Amino acid sequence: MKLHQITPEFVDEIPRDLKPGRLYICCRYRAVKHLCACGCGIAINTPLHPTGWTLTCDGVSVSLSPSIGNWAEECQSHYWILNNNIHWALKWSKRKILKARKDRDLELDQYFNTNPKTDHPAPKWLSTLKSARGRFTHAFNRVLHRK
Repeated sequence: MKLHQITPEFVDEIPRDLKPGRLYICCRYRAVKHLCACGCGIAINTPLHPTGWTLTCDGVSVSLSPSIGNWAEECQSHYWILNNNIHWALKWSKRKILKARKDRDLELDQYFNTNPKTDHPAPKWLSTLKSARGRFTHAFNRVLHRK
């Protein structure tokens, strides 16, 4: 059953057992996790960093940007979380998904190849995400709640 609202829960660590309709926010590890809003039960990770997602909070509700596209899974859910509400998008074609992934890869390449003298250089920990091994190690360590 598709959800239309989500409840933010600020936590010290992301729990192992996630509850439907909860958006777990761990500021310490810059991590946000929830179960897919379609009800399929897939855990969705949305890391907070310059090339990931941005979380905004007004003291009552939260929003997550950009949208969540669960295209690697069978459900292929796509939605936005805005002010604790889930706004569903139309299902994307395989062609559109591939284009979005290609655009995302280009965006990451541009980010990592920017002049280090810019006002907002990439954090040192983020540079490890450039390689496939670095992305895997970073994701694995985050699951184990390591820095």
